[in-house]
Parts: sequence; structure tokens; C-alpha cells
Amino acid sequence: MKRFLVVLFVVSCLALPTSSLAEDGTAGLAFLKLGVGARAIAMGDAYTAVGGDAMSMYWNPAGTVSVDGIDVGLMHAEWFQDIRYEFVGAAKSDGSQGFGLSVVGLYMDDLERREGPTSEPIGHFGVFDFAFTGNYSRRLTESFDVGCSVKYLHQKIDTEVADGVAADLGAIYRFPMVTGLSAGVSVQNLGPQMSFIEEKFDLPVLFRVGAAYGTPVPALNGDLLLSSDAVVPGDGDTKAHFGIEFEYAKMFALRAGYRTGWDNQDISVGFGAKVRGVRIDYAYVPFYSDLGDTHRVSLGFAL
Repeated sequence: MKRFLVVLFVVSCLALPTSSLAEDGTAGLAFLKLGVGARAIAMGDAYTAVGGDAMSMYWNPAGTVSVDGIDVGLMHAEWFQDIRYEFVGAAKSDGSQGFGLSVVGLYMDDLERREGPTSEPIGHFGVFDFAFTGNYSRRLTESFDVGCSVKYLHQKIDTEVADGVAADLGAIYRFPMVTGLSAGVSVQNLGPQMSFIEEKFDLPVLFRVGAAYGTPVPALNGDLLLSSDAVVPGDGDTKAHFGIEFEYAKMFALRAGYRTGWDNQDISVGFGAKVRGVRIDYAYVPFYSDLGDTHRVSLGFAL
């Protein structure tokens, strides 16, 4: 029976109807493509097979079952052009099943309102997007976890609003014969079209397949983590993501990542510190084409 459930879940993730995919570059709510957690961002967004904290419910809903007790995560991101991106979430697991709740939001400072070529704006308006997520994950076997998340989506530009729903599915498999090796798959933002004013648009579906390998390095009194993801947007070309982390004495970590397939970003770097269950992480990602640089700061609490 367990084998049947494993096969059924993986097939449901990979064999989705092509009608759920938008045409190239046409999906809306692009903020749903933005990753959360400075640790994951510094590692090149290669986090599908990692799991184990509140941030992981964004990358793979199966990751929350690996949380040790209760984990709380917060993130603040400073983007270019005065764009800000926030996340707050909490996850709880007893080792056999996990639960999580999170809110992620993107907002901008007031934008100038113009109805034609004028020297002064006639007013200002704001932009605000957010997603509220509920998560459930379960350990089917000692090696195999599955999870799902349901999201309520909201977009507001000036006085116009759009609301919708979406779901994520995910799985993580830990290889019994290779200690520290895991693989993950997730499908994000599955849902019906949304409407804004009179325009309909598709959600930004993302397919992720990843692997992670962690091993102790006794000679350096630390632990090494390597990760990689293949990301297939429903409205774009396949991307490849790679990450590395070295954690010294389970207290200090250095991280780096690399992305391929993106027009305006590739490298990322960051660091983290952990003391008595409190984690602080930072990630720096430069953007090209004169867009500017981005900074993420995360806090985590193991309760």
C-alpha cells in the first residue's frame, strides 16, 4: 500500500495536464516566483530537497515534516526600485506529520498617477500582493515524505483587487543507502485563472526537481551541504540552480549559489549564525541591467 501511495503521488506531480501551463511570459502574480529565506536565497534558490524549517514550506510543502518541534521564520527583503518583500511563517512537526502557516507579501511605495504627459502627477497609488498559506505534510515511510499547501491569493493595485486560490504539492525522498543524500520534487501555484478588472491571467506554475547532499567534515569541525535544482516555469524556459553551504561548529555558516537561465541574475552569497535556537541569515543577490542589488535578512526560532 505504501509503495502504491508513493507511485501515485509522484505521478500526480509529474503528469499534470498541459492546460495548466501559461504561454511564455503571460502568467500573473509574479511575486509567487520570489523565494523566501535568506539561507535558501544565498544557496542559489536550490532548496527543494532540503526542508526542515518554516521557510521550506515555500520551496517544498513536504519539508515541514522534518521540522524539529516548532520552527518560526521571518524574512525582510529589500529589492530594487523600492520594492519590499516580507515573509512570516511557523511550522510544527511530531516527526510523523507536520503543519504550517505562512503569509508572504510584496508592496511598493506610492507610485505617481498620471493620465497624460504632465509635469506633476495628479496623485499617487499603491501596489500590494499577498498570499496566505496553510500546509500539511506527512512521513509515509522512513525515507519518503509528502506534503501539500493551499493558498489564498490577493492582489491590489490602486482600488482594483483580484482574489484567487492555488495549491502546492511536494515530496522528498532520502536515500537509505547514501547517508545525507535526498531528492525532492514540487509543483507550485496550481489553480484556476484569476481576473483583474476584465483581464484573465494564469498563475505562475513552477515545477521543481532537486537534490541535496550533506556530510560532516571532521577535519574542519563543520558540515558541508551541496544542493541543486532544476526549475521549469509554466511561462518560461528551464533554469538550473546550485548551492553550497559550509557550517562551522553548528554555529556559523558561509553560503554561495549560482543560477543559470535568468537574464538579470546569477550569483548569490550569504552567511548565517545560530545561537541557542535563534538563527539569523543574510543573502546578497546582485541584479544586472542597472536594476540594482537585493538584500534579504531572515530570523528563525526553534521552539
